[in-house]
Amino acid sequence: MPKTGSPGAGSLPVCSADMTAAPAVSAVLGDVLWCLGLGCLLGALRSAASMLTGNGPLRCFCWDLLTFVAAAVLVCGFSAGVSASGLTRWYMAAAMLVGALAWNQAIAPSVYQAASKILQIAVWPLRQLEGKILYPLIQHIQNALHSLRLCRPRKNVRKKPKIRKKQLQKASKVLYN
Repeated sequence: MPKTGSPGAGSLPVCSADMTAAPAVSAVLGDVLWCLGLGCLLGALRSAASMLTGNGPLRCFCWDLLTFVAAAVLVCGFSAGVSASGLTRWYMAAAMLVGALAWNQAIAPSVYQAASKILQIAVWPLRQLEGKILYPLIQHIQNALHSLRLCRPRKNVRKKPKIRKKQLQKASKVLYN
């Protein structure tokens, strides 16, 4: 700590240019809510990406890495553009993590169930079409092929073994040691 000319001034903290004032509680809560929303958005995008491409180990690693990079960019961009303090703070990253975890634990299962129900409703006419038209048509074709097989005379499937005579080598070709 730099000393000044007065004897009691050395014990007081000196305010320098790199120290910033703490933002108000209402500004911090606003920032936390923004970051929670951004974390939920990141969780939704990560879930959508794995639904579209599958859940292989390499794909999950790549999506997780891209999500981490996107979170870092979002936190820095948010703090520079919208945040009350203008600086990146630890609670912003923590709120974004909590938002992503909240999406995965609380919101995503409900969204997956709703998507499954919507898909079942959308596919129901096709299943009815399969059951009423396609399945009987396939059964009719299989029965027709089976009756054609029964009408044709059967060929003898088993071949008769050929009777072969043993042939000895010609005497002129037999080699001796």
